[in-house]
Amino acid sequence: MSRGCLLSLCAAGVALALVVPTCHAAMQSPILVEIHGPSEPLTMGDTPTFNGTVTNRGDWNLKGLIVYLSLVSLKPGEERPVDLEDWSAQKAVRIDELRPGQDNTQEWPMRLIQAGRYGVALTVVDPNESQPIISDLLTFDIASKPTLSSSRIVPVAFGEPAFLVLLVGLYWFRCRFRRS
Repeated sequence: MSRGCLLSLCAAGVALALVVPTCHAAMQSPILVEIHGPSEPLTMGDTPTFNGTVTNRGDWNLKGLIVYLSLVSLKPGEERPVDLEDWSAQKAVRIDELRPGQDNTQEWPMRLIQAGRYGVALTVVDPNESQPIISDLLTFDIASKPTLSSSRIVPVAFGEPAFLVLLVGLYWFRCRFRRS
């Protein structure tokens, strides 16, 4: 191999080494998205608030960002997306403008309606980008809560039949003394 050809190959290798990291860095999004949830144990019926933060790490303004919450069931055998309408959670927020270095934090309250293991993530859609940015999945467990209470059932279970027996007894007693 000639010396000129070898120098050309070395120069091409150096140029390639300089270009590849630059291209990769240019493809990274300036958007950082994070979600944080409550640290205490969760039970059915609770209404915890999840906090989502979108940060502009770029050098230019971002406009028209759409941020939405996604909830998935992670119960073994029942892995599926969950409809947020049932859980009374806010679905999407529009961020009109996010300047360089600026954060936008939103609260996402949610009413927990079913026990099990779940995951929640925030997705940011920038209309100028071809790919959404998704936060890490925040997993949490919801403990079941008994919905039947014996203190509410026992009075009804015994009270209604006793009331009916009393009414029948009063009717019988009244009819018996009317004939006399």
